[in-house]
Amino acid sequence: MRNVLFAFGFAALLLLAGCAQEEPAAPVQPEPEQPMPGSDRDEHGCIPSAGYSWCESKQMCIRPWETVCPLLSEAQARAIAETSECMEEGGLTGQAMYNENSKTWWFDMDVEKPGCAPACVVSEEGRTAEINWRCTGLLLPDESLACSYSGHGSSMALRDAYSIAEAAGSVCMVEGTLDRSDAMCNENSGTWWIGLVPKVERAGCSPACVVNVNSRTAEVNWRCTGLSAEAKPPINEGGGACMFRANGKAISFARAREVASREISPCASMGTLNMAKYLCNSETGKMYFEITPFLPNQGCTPHCAVNVNSETARVEWQCGEGFSAE
Repeated sequence: MRNVLFAFGFAALLLLAGCAQEEPAAPVQPEPEQPMPGSDRDEHGCIPSAGYSWCESKQMCIRPWETVCPLLSEAQARAIAETSECMEEGGLTGQAMYNENSKTWWFDMDVEKPGCAPACVVSEEGRTAEINWRCTGLLLPDESLACSYSGHGSSMALRDAYSIAEAAGSVCMVEGTLDRSDAMCNENSGTWWIGLVPKVERAGCSPACVVNVNSRTAEVNWRCTGLSAEAKPPINEGGGACMFRANGKAISFARAREVASREISPCASMGTLNMAKYLCNSETGKMYFEITPFLPNQGCTPHCAVNVNSETARVEWQCGEGFSAE
């Protein structure tokens, strides 16, 4: 019986071995071919797999996250600038810069303007150009400038006026500190007028430290405009000239009086100008002359306001606590 079982087991093993030998082996798949580096170049020679794409304005392959591709090339933007209103002010230099944040080209211009470095700015989206003056503010006056007292022969350099204004015990230093960007000479009165930043503000006033060329003394002139009930227009507080603090442009008293009194001025048709009552507001760039109106308006006083920049005049009424333009 044992021999019979052994015979059956051995036969079964032989049968299984035969079946296993009859199964074909699975075919070996070949490895896919890898593209050679750089073989995916596009028509411009850029390699997309390396992140490169073609930039038309730069005529080169770039990676967008590394290099900005302007919509306009420098040459295209320059052509727009050279046919724009920028050319009314001057020509372009060879300096150019692209601002990726505003999508604009900036071309430096050969235009001289104190405190400014103008550029012609070309917008990519609008294909337009305009001037940006890029002004940094007023230049500090040259301290070697001298102020002469007309008809008296006296003279004083601005640096000496600063020294007198800032000397120990000076009334100007009691009231505030000097604003060196605001300094002008009044040759009619022989004085340097230097802007003063007050320790205590006065409504409607823009003080100056006035240094006398003859006496070499300093005093404070508050240059109050009369824009509030607490600061009524003073008499002869304007000095011999009025300067606009924002750009340094000034107008003499004589010129302002001429503008105010000419026939085409609306001030002359309003009434009689009182040239003894005038004042300067350096913040707004206006010199005011009081007017005695032909037809009085109860509670209001007209003034002739002469604009320092445009040298034009208009009527402004002081009614109660402020001026109102007519």
